[in-house]
Amino acid sequence: MLVCPQCLFENPSHHKFCQKCGYSLTQRVCGECGSTVSLSVLDCPDCGTRTGTVWLAVVSRLPVECEHDILDRVENPSSSPERDRLGGAIAEISEETQTQTDKIQAAWVKSEPELTPDQMASLSENGVEIDSVASDQIWGSEAFDASEIPVCDALDPDASDDSNDSVELKSDASCLPGLDKGMYLDENQRYQLIEPLETLKPDETVTVEVLDTQPLEMSPLEAAQLNLLSSSEKMDTFVIAAAQAYFILQSQFQNHFPKLKDAWKSDLYTVVLLENYSNFPMLLEKFKDSQTTPQQILSGFQQMADLWEPLEEFQCRQSLLELTNILVSPTFPHEICLQKLYRDFRADTVSLSDLGKAWKTLIQQSQRTLFGSLTQLLRDLNEGEIKTITQLQNQLAEVEQELNSSSTETPVIPISSPTRIQEDVDDDITDVPTGGSVAPTIPRLSQLLHLEAVGATDIGRRRQRNEDSFGVQTTIHEQQTPQGRVVEAKGLYILCDGMGGHASGEVASQLAVDTLKQYFQSQLTGELPTSEMIKNAIIQANTTIYEANQEAVRSGVGRMGTTLVMAIVAENQVAIAHVGDSRLYRLTSRGIEQITVDHEVGQREIQRGVSPDVAYARPDAYQLTQALGPRDRNFVKPDIQFLEVQEDTVFILASDGLTDNDLLEIYYATHLDPLLNPKTDLDAGVNQLIELANEHNGHDNITIIAIRMLVSPSRK
Repeated sequence: MLVCPQCLFENPSHHKFCQKCGYSLTQRVCGECGSTVSLSVLDCPDCGTRTGTVWLAVVSRLPVECEHDILDRVENPSSSPERDRLGGAIAEISEETQTQTDKIQAAWVKSEPELTPDQMASLSENGVEIDSVASDQIWGSEAFDASEIPVCDALDPDASDDSNDSVELKSDASCLPGLDKGMYLDENQRYQLIEPLETLKPDETVTVEVLDTQPLEMSPLEAAQLNLLSSSEKMDTFVIAAAQAYFILQSQFQNHFPKLKDAWKSDLYTVVLLENYSNFPMLLEKFKDSQTTPQQILSGFQQMADLWEPLEEFQCRQSLLELTNILVSPTFPHEICLQKLYRDFRADTVSLSDLGKAWKTLIQQSQRTLFGSLTQLLRDLNEGEIKTITQLQNQLAEVEQELNSSSTETPVIPISSPTRIQEDVDDDITDVPTGGSVAPTIPRLSQLLHLEAVGATDIGRRRQRNEDSFGVQTTIHEQQTPQGRVVEAKGLYILCDGMGGHASGEVASQLAVDTLKQYFQSQLTGELPTSEMIKNAIIQANTTIYEANQEAVRSGVGRMGTTLVMAIVAENQVAIAHVGDSRLYRLTSRGIEQITVDHEVGQREIQRGVSPDVAYARPDAYQLTQALGPRDRNFVKPDIQFLEVQEDTVFILASDGLTDNDLLEIYYATHLDPLLNPKTDLDAGVNQLIELANEHNGHDNITIIAIRMLVSPSRK
């Protein structure tokens, strides 16, 4: 099955063009020079840009004791059920266990012609040997073409040009020869070596890059995962032991471990194909960058500590001690990721003190100066004073608190206008003039110093009407006291994306915004509403649209609907709710984080354990599983979360016109990170994001709400 990269339609493997959209299934366009390039080649022939799909192959030869077991089965065939296979009784072998050689030999047995006595006499009179006739009838040029034999696995010791039926296994390295560049790693001739593969010794593991010459074809492992959804099979039935740790860890920590593409096993070796991180920068290089803040360095240590226990379960803690193995994701620039797993030599040989030594090496090689109590923490960790991972995580949290509270510099905050949006700003907002002698602000226990919000929408470059709606309400109360000025702030922020292609999508989105604003006008006080109150509000918005649909006697695709993402702020507390695929992101000094999870088929499959690539290969992957309006209240289950803001934060609410194609993750450094600076004009920043979306997306309406919350202690 070939999955079209343009429309995700599933095509038969022999098709050259997508039968739905006509997109090429054999070629792609070079992003550098625009030439048409075959999917099966590594580089563009015109400009040399790498265009091929490259995976990292982890090839491991089994330990010598496992090879001795194989030798024993060969030398003492009576002790093994493999005797008949190795002895030549191929006709009795089950189809599932036959090798390619077995199948060819079995075809010989089944195809051997039986000659009648008259035929034999006639042939003998003409001087023809009977044995040669049988051979010619089976292997003659008329019935046989060498190109029709599937290429055997290049690493399989059973793959040999020798016609001898017996298989000779040796215990030395010559049993597993090296492979030249350009040879295939698998018997189906799909994964081609980009670099030579050296001869492997017993229990040795190497990594090599391979070109996927059939990148649109679903791998056997991916296909098996799809079959698993409709069966009760266990993971052991479709994931070999060498790949199970990758499979489980990647499903639990998607941003920290590479995607598992495929895996297979032979008598003497295993191959695991992984997402290739070779272009990712190392964490050490990130630490050397003068722009990397102490908070970001501490975050790297915290992530390594958080991964220690999951890796311990698979005896792979060594993966965190190989510094060249710890990389930084370009998509999530403040998240570490591991290229591969390194097995612990023995469970008792790796300890937390080894992690401390690795951290010390990172600090020394990056030539960074230790800060705060991290110096003492590293000393205790190296000397074995920190016994458990929980103890380490708690001490790292204390260092983080100390680091955040160490700033005593008062931030420069543009307070000429608490919010820049022109609609729905309450009349009791008090503007404080800039300059002169302004009384010091005394924050409440929440430590919120400033709340500012901007909303904007744009029709995009292809739509005829704008089906998005949004609402922004920010309220700031000010009270003068002998000790200074006390500021209280709250806000309601709503974004809705009318169902694209549905009737009256703009009506549905505006109905949702108006209903929610009206509901919280009486319910929203100085504290956050409860989860039940938020759910009731959303159900009420759904009912309003649903009843409008019923009254208009709309049905099927004619029923209007909308997505919803909403944030409610009270001091430094934030409630978040969403239905559909409109998103909320949190931006802090540690990077950008998507808080909401899209309500769509692809994400539903991922939550069921399917890999992201397989889940989003479905043609209906982006179909919504929830929306407001098309169905009654029983089918609406909003996700509701509560967050506490402990550092300067910008929340981004956005429709998919902005978030499609990972636009925010890709342009995080240039378009989002500056918004954390109190001096940055939030209005201008939002407008730049809309321009960015029109430039790189533009296929849909674009709506964004940016909420900036400054707290004490704040960024310098």
